Amino acid sequence: MRALDPKKLIDLLAIAEHGSYTRAAAARGVSQPALSNSVAILERTLGIRVLERNRRGAELTDFGRLLASHAAALHSVLARASEEVELKKLGMEGSLAIGASPVACVDIVPDAISQLKRQTPNIAIRIDERPDDELIKALRFGEIDFMIGPTGLMTDPPDIERKILLKDGFEIIMRRKHRLARCKSMALSELRDVQWVMPNAQSTIWRQIEALFAAENEPWPANCVTTNSITALKSLIMRGDFVSIASGKLMKPERDAGHIACIALRKSNFVREICIRQRRGAKLTPVAQNFLAIVCARQSGNE
Repeated sequence: MRALDPKKLIDLLAIAEHGSYTRAAAARGVSQPALSNSVAILERTLGIRVLERNRRGAELTDFGRLLASHAAALHSVLARASEEVELKKLGMEGSLAIGASPVACVDIVPDAISQLKRQTPNIAIRIDERPDDELIKALRFGEIDFMIGPTGLMTDPPDIERKILLKDGFEIIMRRKHRLARCKSMALSELRDVQWVMPNAQSTIWRQIEALFAAENEPWPANCVTTNSITALKSLIMRGDFVSIASGKLMKPERDAGHIACIALRKSNFVREICIRQRRGAKLTPVAQNFLAIVCARQSGNE
């Protein structure tokens, strides 16, 4: 089997991303005939069609989509390599890219990074907080080294492995002076007349809360505010009479400061797992190895 030319895969990726030869050629800084020739050589090499031209531009075939996914991963690897070289020029010892959910950003990631920086000060670290499906994609493509957050309700892709760090439960959240704040525990059926604020449907926690309502045979609140901003959710709770269901760990800073009340959710034994994910079989840099060891050791010590 002949080895594929990486440049031609990147050319294919550009067409897939821009939707036409013209726009892709402009983005790549090459002529349209040169780009067309690159795709033609790729197709002759493999003996398949990777693109179909139509009135809207160019559309990937099934083979093209398969190759484009590998090209995206290759592009990410090359971008990370370029970044490492630039950091090396600046005298840095390495880099680390972490994808983290809000709950991981409360203490897991900050604590581990603080220890890592004390041990190895001269490293560059990037923390990326995005929806879980985007972080999984970034992890698979090599844009990030680790993803830390809830396991979720979906099965991970086979090329991703994970290690459970801790367990986290859901609680009812409201401001300290809310009329219900003195309750020790509450069931969802007792909260039908409250003003709800909930994470939006693009978040993993929304799917978990929805499953919680379904398990209790309670309808999803029709009159509620939804947001993809944890900051907005917390502010609405602290400034008004809104009620939410959230991770007790996520709300710990506000609870400890006396801004909110966290009430046990009666009749529910739902517990989610917080884990660290990485690419299966990936060769970790020394910086990434050290970070992984710190995270696992700290969480083992907290059990």
